[in-house]
Amino acid sequence: MWVPCVVTLLYLSCSLLLFKFGPIDWPVHNESEFWTYNALYLSMFFVGYAAALWRWQPRTTNEKIRSSHDFTERFFWPIWVCAALVILIGHRNLTMGPSYIPTTLFSDFITGLVTPEKGYLYKLSDEAQANFSGNPPVTLLYGLLSFSKLVLVYMLVSNWPGLSCRKKILGITVAIFPIVSGVCVGTNKPIFDVVFVFSFVILACVLIIPDGTRLAFIKARLVLIVFTGFIIFFAGAYFQKTMSVRAGGLDYAKSLSSQSSQAAVIRVKPGLQKYCETSGGWILKSCHFFSTGTIYLTQGYYGMSLSTGISLETTYGLGNSKFITEALRKYLEVDLTPRTFQQKIHEQWSATGQWHSAYSQWANDVGFQGVALAMLALGFYVCAIWTSALTTHNVAAVCSIPLLATLIFFIPANNQVFNIFESLATFIVLFIAWLVSLRFGMPARASLSTS
Repeated sequence: MWVPCVVTLLYLSCSLLLFKFGPIDWPVHNESEFWTYNALYLSMFFVGYAAALWRWQPRTTNEKIRSSHDFTERFFWPIWVCAALVILIGHRNLTMGPSYIPTTLFSDFITGLVTPEKGYLYKLSDEAQANFSGNPPVTLLYGLLSFSKLVLVYMLVSNWPGLSCRKKILGITVAIFPIVSGVCVGTNKPIFDVVFVFSFVILACVLIIPDGTRLAFIKARLVLIVFTGFIIFFAGAYFQKTMSVRAGGLDYAKSLSSQSSQAAVIRVKPGLQKYCETSGGWILKSCHFFSTGTIYLTQGYYGMSLSTGISLETTYGLGNSKFITEALRKYLEVDLTPRTFQQKIHEQWSATGQWHSAYSQWANDVGFQGVALAMLALGFYVCAIWTSALTTHNVAAVCSIPLLATLIFFIPANNQVFNIFESLATFIVLFIAWLVSLRFGMPARASLSTS
């Protein structure tokens, strides 16, 4: 029962240790407030989780829990069609292409694989912005159906042995298509999204079944698990390739300082840099990978340290999401950006060019003290979802696990789930589906087969 809580607290604690003692020399501001707030947030997550574990009573009925096979048989093709629509819309939005049918998919993929910087720079260019025209109704449909990608992966994992060859091939093709989209524009996020979804759905399914059947469950899905391992390896290798282009050499950290006019000097710790450059070879490459990975993960903490001493101008529950603030500015001409902590420290740490911890973005609405309540609620919700998945195999709960894992993993870096429309909409849809299934005792529960 305590696994998600322990893993979350250990992970966030280790990310703080990496920020403090890792390879990057961060010129931290407001140190006492920074460390006090972080200790408070971890404590409140624990309290929220413990409170949920003490009070949470999963709703049960006398009705027999449905088999996941029945669920998949009934809904596989409708979910597959929805997921296929989502990946096509998502591919066009990501690549800023002219059509929802990716006619240049193969050539774009090869280009992104060999020279990832080409697609990445084009996506950021004024030309791409000028040529791309969004479609609000299609984007709304995209958001409403985005949950289907998670549900499709759940169906593949829970019923892999019983699926026909056609369902396996078509299901896997749609499920991993975002990897292709990410490679086309030389960006890592879609690739890591697929890694998180497959890894945590498999892990959740393994953990929620009885101990005596886990080995049989794993053996029956060995091909899928090995395939997931390959995706993880590819994600790491491609991250190294893209970051070696964008962040060439150990001096990359210093380039962060040049992106804002009043930025302090950020650098790899001199002793480590000297050792790595003297050693050369694979040690230098390892140092480069480690330092850029550390920057990728922990740079949001630095932005937070700059923000803790600034007074709050609330954004009324809307400033925690870049998608929402941008939509308000674009469609209602309401600009909340100047009220955010990220914009207030823009001269020291770019509001758009750098990442800011999820804590900082939640603080836009409630202040850094109020984030403690957000972590209390997050701890409670994580426990409730985990308990629901563990005891009733609730489909919405199981599908929410990789989303919550992504949210927690990126807390040091940014508000990954709520900043993007696709994941924000998926979070809301799954949350509502979970509540409805509990309130009305709907058959959103499914027992997993081991063969």
